[in-house]
Amino acid sequence: MMRHPLPVLAALLVTGLGWCQDLPGMAAGILEQTDMARKAVAARDKAESRDHIRKASLLAGEIQKQSPADARPVMVPVYREIETTTTYRPVKRGKGEMTANRLKKNTSVREVQEEVASAQLNVTAAAERLPAAEAALERDDWATADTVLSDISKSVLTIQAQGDMPLLKARQNLLLARARVVDGKYKDAAAPLRAAAEALATLDRGPNAEQAEKMRQQILDYAANIGRDHTHALGRIDSWLDPVNQWNDVAH
Repeated sequence: MMRHPLPVLAALLVTGLGWCQDLPGMAAGILEQTDMARKAVAARDKAESRDHIRKASLLAGEIQKQSPADARPVMVPVYREIETTTTYRPVKRGKGEMTANRLKKNTSVREVQEEVASAQLNVTAAAERLPAAEAALERDDWATADTVLSDISKSVLTIQAQGDMPLLKARQNLLLARARVVDGKYKDAAAPLRAAAEALATLDRGPNAEQAEKMRQQILDYAANIGRDHTHALGRIDSWLDPVNQWNDVAH
């Protein structure tokens, strides 16, 4: 599993360049300042609590200022978590993680499933609650202040999505074919090359469809001949890997 925390602005810094345009980092900063405010509330430190609440309010206001006027509520991502499951077939029997020793001559990556969990902060709701928390502090109503601040953390919406990832399947098969070429096992590279071409066949729409179809045919043709024509095998595979890597980067 790979977790991608979106960058957090340290202390909402205003530099000589002005406010950073990093909305996800600013949203994460709201949550950080809110958490610090709650700790100060628990310690009955009014000045410290007020300071963190006001910093969070400044961030919320800046995010709203930079967001489209018709974007209400303003939802900003604060982190993304990715879990990828790769299925190899056929493989030798074994337990635990997949290793090179379990690969067969005709092994390829048959499926790549990706589950993505992302979280978004409702900045509009946070901006509305922060003044209420500060007002509770002024009344020495510590319980209400903590409840309001706690509600801000609860305004984080988690979204989960799952699906087959043909680009990752193409990429991993090309990497497997490349590894076999490096080991001098040219015939064994044919199966992952064919699987990579199969994955590219699903990209029949979108801006890369034409190039993907051209690459698919090139890969299929080469898979049929790599056993006897492998002088420039690495260069050919790399010429397909480069655009597939770029497409994957854009997709993520």
